[in-house]
Amino acid sequence: MEQPREPGSDPAWRSAASRRTPLKVEVRLFAAFLAYLPAPDPQGAVALDVPPGSTVDDVARRLRIPPDLARVVLVNGQDPEPGRPLDAGDVIAIFPPLAGGMGRSTREGSAASAAASSTAESISAPTSRATPLT
Repeated sequence: MEQPREPGSDPAWRSAASRRTPLKVEVRLFAAFLAYLPAPDPQGAVALDVPPGSTVDDVARRLRIPPDLARVVLVNGQDPEPGRPLDAGDVIAIFPPLAGGMGRSTREGSAASAAASSTAESISAPTSRATPLT
């Protein structure tokens, strides 16, 4: 005689979300963020399987990157909208701020915006020693 199954043990009862195939994304870490790679890699990259609907913050949590650590994040070379779900094949680049003393940030993308503003200000403000291009 067949034993009764526990509730939820029959695959037919599982939700569609729990049966969805994970997405494969590539994460590239730079500079101090290399310490958060799960295994040493000379390229600073790791391929991860993430559940559908995952965000950059989910990936950062999985890699144990502190949420308040200032960082610049690009997805496929672009500044992502906060909370944007990742797609299969996305390439996520995470690196420290490029300019200024950003300190810590709690919002994904805010470091990128601040670094871009700081860089833009320094580019548009020539010093007295600047040599004009002719």
